[in-house]
Amino acid sequence: MRIKMKLLHKVFLFSIGLVSLVIIGVVYLSNNFLENYYLDKRIEQIKEVREVLSKTTPTEEEIETYAKKYNLAITLKNPKSRRMSRYKEFDENNEGSMVSVSMGMEHLEYYKLLPNGELLSIAISIDSIKSTVGIINSFFIYAGIVILLGSLFFVYIFSLQITKPITDLNNIIKKMVNMDFSHRANFKTGDELEELGKSINFLAFELENNIGKLKLSNKKLSKEIEKRKQIDELRKEFIASVTHEIKTPVTVINTHAEMLLYDLVENEEERKEYLKIIMSEGDNISGLLSELVKLIKLEENITDIKKENLELSNILEEEVNKYKVDLGEKNINLEMNLIEDLIAIGDNFKIRQVITNIMSNAVSYVNNNGKIIINLLNLEDKVKVEIINTGSKIPEEKKENIWKAFYRIEQSRNRKYGGLGLGLKIVSEILERHNSKFGVENTNNGVKFWFTLDLGGKNEMARDI
Repeated sequence: MRIKMKLLHKVFLFSIGLVSLVIIGVVYLSNNFLENYYLDKRIEQIKEVREVLSKTTPTEEEIETYAKKYNLAITLKNPKSRRMSRYKEFDENNEGSMVSVSMGMEHLEYYKLLPNGELLSIAISIDSIKSTVGIINSFFIYAGIVILLGSLFFVYIFSLQITKPITDLNNIIKKMVNMDFSHRANFKTGDELEELGKSINFLAFELENNIGKLKLSNKKLSKEIEKRKQIDELRKEFIASVTHEIKTPVTVINTHAEMLLYDLVENEEERKEYLKIIMSEGDNISGLLSELVKLIKLEENITDIKKENLELSNILEEEVNKYKVDLGEKNINLEMNLIEDLIAIGDNFKIRQVITNIMSNAVSYVNNNGKIIINLLNLEDKVKVEIINTGSKIPEEKKENIWKAFYRIEQSRNRKYGGLGLGLKIVSEILERHNSKFGVENTNNGVKFWFTLDLGGKNEMARDI
């Protein structure tokens, strides 16, 4: 099984190994080559001193100075001395060297015969060289151990400084793999790692931005797919509702037509009644198809909205007047609270249709001897229209459904006023095209429908004045 090591540990071990290798190398070189190197250097010094002192007969002061300076044993021997006999080997320059033993110690001696016959002798103790080298080698060993131990802390800090940016970058990339682009590289190393950190930061920003756009597009696509599914369901429901709405009048027409075809009516009065029923149901089908065409045009944005300034008080009066007969039949009390010359912005024909459909709904549901109230309100930058009727309230769980096509609160509802179930659906489509707010609320003794329109230009001018 392969053991995984952190980069920090690898760099630490490598650095410690490198320091150890250097220390071991220095100790090895010192033990094996320092003695010879040191001896060679001392020999060079001896030769240089011999050369300087042999140019002329040296004085005692010169001999003492050089002896102390280079730690040498320098003597000037008389040619008549008996010790001269042991110096036998001379080269063409009257120079020579030899190893001698004195008092059990080895000495390396370099000598030269001077022109006056005296012999210049320069000697150094080989044992002292070995002792000095041994001390130096011991020092190197102890110093290496101290350096190795002391370098542990500094090598760890050094390793941490090198590996931390890499570790940070690795963590950032791991976060990016998990779709987390919030982390950034903030270290300042002044080298390629800093450049790499900037590149990864840029990559994280671009990925976050592009993936955000992709998520938004996917979200929109999901919503669009869901909307399409809902539209398909609504279309199926719509077709089923249309089929149901047409089926009843067609059945009535067919039944009464067969009665007339086979002459099963008893008298002319009954015959006329059957014809009236056929014509009435035909009108119902025609009205249904007309409302369906309006609704389809609104849903598919086929119908243009032509916005203009509207005097709502006049429009409300004109549209409500169409229901005077119906209001009289049910003995309804009409109350209109209007503001003269209040201008709103909207499509004249479409807003009249909204008022007609809501008013038709109010007349259908107001109780006999009840009351219908119409309010026109100025709400700073908006105009609000309220149409309130007394009578039964709408159950809370059904309030959201009244804006759907073919939805009826009561299945036995009278078709005389918007009984097709399309009126409020058309209202919602028109008001949505106007970017208007609208809704329905239950009051203490009835129902209130309301909608808003943008305030028109005349009102703004009046306020400025």
